[in-house]
Amino acid sequence: MRSRREVLRAATAAAGVAAVGALGGGTALAAGTASPRRAFSSVGTPLNTFHDASGRVTVSVFSHYGNPPQQHWYDKTTLVGDGEMIAIGGGATATDANPGALLTASYPTDDLSGWTVSSKDHLQAHPHALVSYVIGLKIAGLSRAQLLRSVYVSRADSGTAPHPEAEAGIPSSNDYVLVGGGFRVDWHGAGNLATASFPSTEFSWKARSKDHGQSDPANIRAFAIALRRDLPVGRVVSSITRADSGQTAHPAAVASVTPGYALTGGGGDVHWRGAGNLLWRLEPATSQTPSFTAASKDHLWSDPSSITAYALGIRLV
Repeated sequence: MRSRREVLRAATAAAGVAAVGALGGGTALAAGTASPRRAFSSVGTPLNTFHDASGRVTVSVFSHYGNPPQQHWYDKTTLVGDGEMIAIGGGATATDANPGALLTASYPTDDLSGWTVSSKDHLQAHPHALVSYVIGLKIAGLSRAQLLRSVYVSRADSGTAPHPEAEAGIPSSNDYVLVGGGFRVDWHGAGNLATASFPSTEFSWKARSKDHGQSDPANIRAFAIALRRDLPVGRVVSSITRADSGQTAHPAAVASVTPGYALTGGGGDVHWRGAGNLLWRLEPATSQTPSFTAASKDHLWSDPSSITAYALGIRLV
């Protein structure tokens, strides 16, 4: 019997994987969506900068405020505002105001120049601003091109289902460390909304979504972002931390990065049991405290739930 790691590798290979250094490995959103899609791209505004204990790893969080409000935000890309950095993580914040708007995508661009997010209202109109985030990474002693060649992004698709789930694995736990991940829901009708995007193990990233109140089976694509463990400037060590909320209609949790590590990504996993509780916020640190916030909400139908937030970081040794 194959191990879980071997199964993940096979599933990821079947869906298609791409070494980012080779470029061109991404797949566009499927056609036939319910309404025309308009993509947006903007350079992010720097919010903060963090370093690992060695001082050689530098990450910065950049943000962009999407305005005027829209009911559906499609493929809103925030570009890293530092030409020496690559995009290694990101997130988005929609709204939990009544009735609310939920996340449907948060994933890296093919060339790691930015982070792409999407959101939508659901069944009840709620035009909303969408704040998007991208985490930029650079490592002293490596050029941007060298760093880009050291990153591997794998993808895995769920297939069409009412409550799709996909898990993407890194190519080798001996040669790579998991530094982040993301998801994209390919919805076509009423909508299919994210409920999880998180590191399910030290070597894989899982994503889930669900239709809600109205049938709309969809595919979800999970992304796992890996960095070579051994670099010319040192060995990369990774850390994954988590924090849990209590059970409530609008749960939220904040996971802090392990001291000495630089923030590279994060995620959230909603533990819903009834009608559903849906992600509206996946937010890297906006202050000088390295952390990652995840939040969700029930929508139109009551379903108090809890959520687990995750933060990922790296350091050089």
